[in-house]
Amino acid sequence: MQNPSSAAIKRLRAMMTRSGKEKSMQEKTAGGTPAAPIKLDVSVRVIEPVKNLMGFASVKFNDCFVVENLKIVQGSKGLFVGMPSQPDGKGGYRDMAYPVTKEFREQLNTAVLQAYEAKLEQMAERGSVGRASISDQLKAGKAAAEQAKAERSPKEKTSRGAER
Repeated sequence: MQNPSSAAIKRLRAMMTRSGKEKSMQEKTAGGTPAAPIKLDVSVRVIEPVKNLMGFASVKFNDCFVVENLKIVQGSKGLFVGMPSQPDGKGGYRDMAYPVTKEFREQLNTAVLQAYEAKLEQMAERGSVGRASISDQLKAGKAAAEQAKAERSPKEKTSRGAER
């Protein structure tokens, strides 16, 4: 077998770099301009904490791709974002979507955690306005229904039963 020429090696390297390697967000594009930043639209759903799970997030990338079920988790060093995952069959979990570069992971974590904190502030403001929780509203509604039932005259109760 004969050795490939240097021109063939250069062509092979050029094809490999065009098709297989990812560029980080900080690298320049082919035109020499910086890569455009990725637009992230984050929506957060706060839940009652379950162990260290504090909530979930969905992220829309550049208005064209959505990743759901990112987990907002309280760790020993503070909050962090867990990627969507599923069981791997070996007793562990495997991430289904994840950032490739360290820079983008930081951008994603920052965006999700800022949205989470903004949602917490929004919920705190709503609570301070004096709006009762759903369970309190249900209890108040039940008490009002029982009071209305007790206030009805016995005559109304029997006449309704007699009509049946």
